[in-house]
Amino acid sequence: MKAYIFHGSTPHATADKFWYSWLAQQLNARSIKAKVIDLPRLSRQTLEETLDEIRLMNLVIDSETIFIGHSAGANLLLTLLENVKTPISKSLFIAGFSKPTTTKEPTLKEIYAFERIKANCKDFIFVNSFNDPFGCGFEQGKALFDQLGGTMLADNGKHYTKKEYPLFLKLVL
Repeated sequence: MKAYIFHGSTPHATADKFWYSWLAQQLNARSIKAKVIDLPRLSRQTLEETLDEIRLMNLVIDSETIFIGHSAGANLLLTLLENVKTPISKSLFIAGFSKPTTTKEPTLKEIYAFERIKANCKDFIFVNSFNDPFGCGFEQGKALFDQLGGTMLADNGKHYTKKEYPLFLKLVL
């Protein structure tokens, strides 16, 4: 298995912030090859430019792949899942959203091909909070859950910016 972790909006959420590196280390220690995908211009370039940058990384995406996305990285997962060639194993959306929030995000599309996304991933997990300060709260996660099914968890974790979240590790495993 392998896992790709996509961080949220830059410059606030970069590959070296929050729980991303911790989770990658924990997964690697359990023989899941995990990588935090560094997209330093995520919030300052178009979605197409971001996708081109990801394509250049030559990520191996197959049935043994797990996607993990936080905030803007989570809605980036939606676009990636619209376009994968082989369905992946699991997607974990942390503070994910598919509708406008309090900030303008270039990763957000107006319309998603939810049936195609659903066909390209075997297991969806959504973690959103009741008190997210950026508009990525429970309602956003519930909207994704209603479209894609899977598992929905909600708590008072705000925007999930701590250094460690053992729950995320359990959800991936």
